[in-house]
Amino acid sequence: MPYLCYVHRSSGGVPHFEVLPDLTRAEAIQRAGELLAQRPDAQRAELWEEDLLVFTLPRAAVPAGFGCDA
Repeated sequence: MPYLCYVHRSSGGVPHFEVLPDLTRAEAIQRAGELLAQRPDAQRAELWEEDLLVFTLPRAAVPAGFGCDA
């Protein structure tokens, strides 16, 4: 079952939404961290399985430079 990832902005409004198909939970958490790191105004990322929230990743949990190609 695919995970749904919502990246919430600190300014509010509609969050960025992405479907994460064919990933394990660990891979989905990794991808959520990458999505969070790509958005400077992001506050947190949430992973959902259908209507069940399964993981929340706060901005503070993502190290500087995480997910960036250096």
